[in-house]
Amino acid sequence: MQQRELSNRMTKEKIKELSDLISTKSIEESHFHPIDRYFLQPYIEKILNVDRDDFLIYNFENKSNLYSTYLMLCLPEMWSDTSIDDILRICMKFTNSFSFFGLIYFTYKYIEIDLIELILKLPNVKLSFENDIITWLKSQYFNFFKDETDLLFFEEKLIGVTNEEWMYIKQKLLIDKRVLPAHGSLDELKNYVHSLSESSLS
Repeated sequence: MQQRELSNRMTKEKIKELSDLISTKSIEESHFHPIDRYFLQPYIEKILNVDRDDFLIYNFENKSNLYSTYLMLCLPEMWSDTSIDDILRICMKFTNSFSFFGLIYFTYKYIEIDLIELILKLPNVKLSFENDIITWLKSQYFNFFKDETDLLFFEEKLIGVTNEEWMYIKQKLLIDKRVLPAHGSLDELKNYVHSLSESSLS
């Protein structure tokens, strides 16, 4: 048991060192702020060789939402075999509201799947984070759709990835019947997030 705990600590320390190195170097070396795949290329093999869950948790927990969103966008292969159960398991290990903000924003806007209700029903969310998430959703939902600039980023491969890569991942995740596609319009999303309450999710 002690050996396993020691191994886990070493793994997490390795992820911390790698993640912090990448985020620090990206400030000076990435052509696109805050990060792009061209800069990230020399690190991708190392990233894919560490524990995926721990890597995602560390970056959502410890980096800004802007940075973690673009880091995730640069790593479609990290998400290609990720299931809904994997995502929910990761959420169960989050320790702050901002981690949920980043993951919901990323999965809704860029993968175009709606995990909001699944996340809000998690035991740790009901206990500690539900009100924060609902308040945040009501203040930020209008940022959850791609605009022309986002589409241009994909078309011109300004960050080194295409929208098609993420649409493939979207279709795989939507096989899980618990998951819905993102709402079709801003008004639909607005009505949904403003209907959220503790009673409606109990």
